[in-house]
This record gives sequence, C-alpha cells and structure tokens, in this order.
Amino acid sequence: MITLKDIAEEAGVSIMTVSRVMNGNTTKVSEKTAVKIKEIAAKRGYVPNSSARALAAKSSRLIALLMLTHGDGNPLEDSYHAIFLGEVTRYVQEKGYFLILRYVSDYKDVTYSLRSWNVEGAIFVGAFDSVMSEILTANKIPLVFTDSYSPIPQITNVGIDDYKGGVLAAEYFIKNGHTDLAFISPEITQKNGVVEQRLKGFQDTLSKHGCPLRKEYIFPFHDPVNDPTLARKLKPLLSKVTGLFVTADQIAFSLIEGFKKYDIHVPQDVSVIGFDDFPLSRQITPPLTTIRQDIIQKAKTVTSQLFLQLENKDARTQKITLDVALVERASVKDLNFTD
Repeated sequence: MITLKDIAEEAGVSIMTVSRVMNGNTTKVSEKTAVKIKEIAAKRGYVPNSSARALAAKSSRLIALLMLTHGDGNPLEDSYHAIFLGEVTRYVQEKGYFLILRYVSDYKDVTYSLRSWNVEGAIFVGAFDSVMSEILTANKIPLVFTDSYSPIPQITNVGIDDYKGGVLAAEYFIKNGHTDLAFISPEITQKNGVVEQRLKGFQDTLSKHGCPLRKEYIFPFHDPVNDPTLARKLKPLLSKVTGLFVTADQIAFSLIEGFKKYDIHVPQDVSVIGFDDFPLSRQITPPLTTIRQDIIQKAKTVTSQLFLQLENKDARTQKITLDVALVERASVKDLNFTD
C-alpha cells in the first residue's frame, strides 16, 4: 500500500510537506510542489487513512443513523426505511462524511452507540419521544429526529402532516359513498404519535360528516406486516364495513394479497386506502389508492438540517412538517353508482 513516505521520496520533499498537501493545507507549500505531490498520489493510487486524518483534525466525520426496532424483524425489509436510508446515505457521502446504521431498542443502546463511535451528529428514526429528555441531556452533539410529537421545544424534528393524512382518507371514502369504515394499523405504542395522529384525523372527519368511526372497528395489530393470518382475522369484518384505512402501504399489500386466498377482491368486495405511496403501490393489483408522503424529501430535509447544525453551532432548532397528498388509483369502489 502506498504511503506518505513513498510519495515524499518520489517528490523529493519531506513527509510533513506531503501530509500538509494531502490534508488541504498548502499555505507553506508552493503551487508547483503541491501539484506535483497530488499527481504522484493520484498516479500511485494513494488512499488517505481516514482514522489518522480524523484524529489529527479532532473530527471523526461519522454520522449515526439510529433506527428504533422491536423484535427480530429486519427494518430494511420495509420500503420506507430502505428508501429513507438510501437517500440519507447519498447526502452524507456527498458531504464527505460516513454513515453508521445502528438498530437500537432502548435508551441504553442509544447512549452506547453515540459514545462508542465518537460520532459528530445523529439522525433518529422511530418513536423516541419517551426518552427524548434523557437523550438530549446525555448527548451534546447535533441531533435530528423524525416523526416526533414531543412537546420539548429544543429539538429539530422533520415529520409529515399525519393528521391531514387521516382527513384525506376519510374525505375520499365519503366522497365515494363509504360510511361504514375500519382503521387498520400497527399497535399504538405511543400516545400522540404518528399512528394516533392518523387515527385522530380519520375519526374527526368521519364524525364531522355524521358517520363516526366505531371503536370496535379500530384494529391495531402487533407486527401486521409479517402476520400471515391478518386477512383471515379481518375477514368477518367485511360483512360490516365497505372500506379499510390502512396506515401503511406495506400492511395494505399484505391484506390485498391475503384476501385473494379467500376469494375476496379489492375493490369489488372491500375498498382499501394505504399510506406512504411506495413504488409497489403502482404495480400491485389493483393499484393502491394511498396517502403519499415524500420520503425522499423527508430524508433530504433531515440530513440538511443535521449539517446545518454541524456547520453552524448557533443554528436554531426547527420543527418541520412536510405535506401529504392523496394519490387516486383503483383500490376504492365508487358506491355512488350501482351496477
């Protein structure tokens, strides 16, 4: 492997001079010498030692992405996490930093991860609201959270208008003649979190139109994406409701495919609205009507907010809410017209 010493010998300069040039410090080096050193380094395939450079600069250039997980499932099987991670990785690399992905299950995991790797900043994906105060107290580096509804003012968070998503779903169902509806979601583990906001928007809008959502038609399931019996569990419900608002496309995909085993077809037998607008939403049969959140824009906003703090220690914390929109496809039957 080529070293600074090798480059110095070929260039006829000291190792210190080569080190200065390779670290971008050319104030004490002539332009001719700097160009010569860089040409030799490029020709011989020199790769800087990132650890040594970080130590010298007292900077690790490491960013942590901490993803809250429960159980043994792989979070990256979820399209949301995969898309989000891909965009964050791209942005971090463009800035010349390195991204560390770490799955965490509790506050101790968070603290261990941030301190073990000496990261310069961190992005949090998941519901960390219950331990937000502890995280902020223990870590004085730039932090950005996603989808937090914590009332703590001194945090930077990037989320979406989950309440509006519930409103849009309810309004579209009502517009198409549906008044008997059900709400399907993961377990509501956090008060005033993402799922609860979507539920509240859905409930409030149905009540406003005189068709309130019945409590027994709210179905929070543990790990519904990976539950092979989900369609069977919901089958008896379909004699009572005409539409399902499902709070994640991934769950909607599982339901639509699961219903087919029982000769139940969407939207002929039951209508479905999802949430997220994953690429598969356009490809599944039938194409899924869903609430779109711009995951790519969310990832870019989260990462840009983190680097804003890294580059300006006096940057103000912000709570940013991105908009959502309904994407109309073919999974909702119009009951205003009878065959």
